[in-house]
Amino acid sequence: MDKIVISHLGLKDKDLTLIKNLFRLNTTWFGNFELAATSGTSEGQIILIDQDEPRARMLWRQMQAHYPKDCVISIGRSADEASLGGQHLGRPIVFRRLTEALTNATSMSKQSRASGSSQPRILVVDDNLPVRTFMKQKLHDLYAGSYGVALACSGEEAVEMAQSNTFDLVFMDVMMDGMDGYRACRQLKSIREMPVVMLTSKSSTLNRVKAHMSGCDGFITKPPDDNELMQVVSKHLSKKLPRTEMEHWATA
Repeated sequence: MDKIVISHLGLKDKDLTLIKNLFRLNTTWFGNFELAATSGTSEGQIILIDQDEPRARMLWRQMQAHYPKDCVISIGRSADEASLGGQHLGRPIVFRRLTEALTNATSMSKQSRASGSSQPRILVVDDNLPVRTFMKQKLHDLYAGSYGVALACSGEEAVEMAQSNTFDLVFMDVMMDGMDGYRACRQLKSIREMPVVMLTSKSSTLNRVKAHMSGCDGFITKPPDDNELMQVVSKHLSKKLPRTEMEHWATA
């Protein structure tokens, strides 16, 4: 049986030593796991992240589209709004809680591998935290986690993430400090072809013309209602859903 590889970002030496000792305590069950040889790789089915380490948080923004939420375990001082999603372990790490977290993540990893396909990935780009939160929660509510959703707070961050991740659909805010949505759209399209739908409160004819000139694939105002959002997702991602998911939404 193939072992479940655990990737890791920013973990301290004492954290890695503790985890290795845990594996040695119960080789019957923990023998199914192995830690990735080096930090920062995306080879694992599960990932452990030190959320108190700034560089680890930065690298995670580039990798997060590779992992379903339930396969992410963050380790840090508190599970506050700055946490990285998924499961959270406080410090000091407690063996029992780590065991429970790995058990939960293993279950999710098995489901993902059994499906035989990776989740389609959506990137939401907006400099407003409430908008990003709304879009992520709305997509989760409408599609029950069928899509992986990554977030970027600026055009620059979106371009950086797209250089190392593949996204199947991008929702792009227009008016942002620094690189605006029009320019970010053009740069994303220059990296690889991907659908980009402008998400903005601006609905004038001029803005629609500018959006299309930037190469975007659609234009919706925010906050989008459920039907409008579902129409956009269906148009661009219906072919990427597993068959069982398509049948579910066709009959919902």
